[in-house]
Amino acid sequence: MIRERNEIARPNTVAGDLEPYRRLVDLQKQMIELAQQHEQSKRKRDALHEQMAHEAANRRHNRHDLRHRLQRSAARFLKRLSGLASSKNSPSLIDRNQRY
Repeated sequence: MIRERNEIARPNTVAGDLEPYRRLVDLQKQMIELAQQHEQSKRKRDALHEQMAHEAANRRHNRHDLRHRLQRSAARFLKRLSGLASSKNSPSLIDRNQRY
């Protein structure tokens, strides 16, 4: 009877002894899967960061070009306007200066 109890108890203890290892293997599989997901999300983040930086650089460049063109046009317009104003007002300015 003692033998029978030992033989019966062994398979149960072996199966019970393997359960922590099975849980450990499952946890390791989950860790590997999470690590892969983390790497994938890092790659996506880096790609999005690169895309945002590229778009921001394009916007800044386009704004600079537009601003530069507007400034140049305004400068040309002011030159024309001041040239017209000085040619029209030059005789009266001379008259005013001669009075003083």
